Amino acid sequence: MVSTRRLKEMPFFKEFSQEELEKISDLMKEVFYAKGAVVWEEGSPGQGLHIIDFGKVRVTKRTKENAKQTFAVLKQNNFFGELSLLDGRSHSAAVEAAEDTKVLVLQRADMEKLLNDSPRTAYKIVREMTIAICEILRDMNNKYMNLADYIWE
Repeated sequence: MVSTRRLKEMPFFKEFSQEELEKISDLMKEVFYAKGAVVWEEGSPGQGLHIIDFGKVRVTKRTKENAKQTFAVLKQNNFFGELSLLDGRSHSAAVEAAEDTKVLVLQRADMEKLLNDSPRTAYKIVREMTIAICEILRDMNNKYMNLADYIWE
């Protein structure tokens, strides 16, 4: 179980009531990864939403030459695993601890339980993830258009 006080300190949960935080804290688990530990490999089964309590993780994919390409370095209060939480598919990238890291984990099965028992709370979790995904997509669209403008000038 995760402390409701700690959840309330995280930007992800800023709009959640104490009652909602209690429901979530009962379902979440704390997991520690030492620096260099693999959280999961690309293609592995979905493992749920992970919110970084402290530390950093590196998100990577393998190139066609089998080299490891870093997509992102995520830090405290960032989250990952949201796509497989939503669609149930395997992970599209690998994740490893870039330093000693503690994450708060909400498994897909627990999210399903929350969806059945407290749909409003589950909706708020999905909304927070969706807002972050939209920001990433908008940023990627802008970068793509800047590249296209540069190429076509």
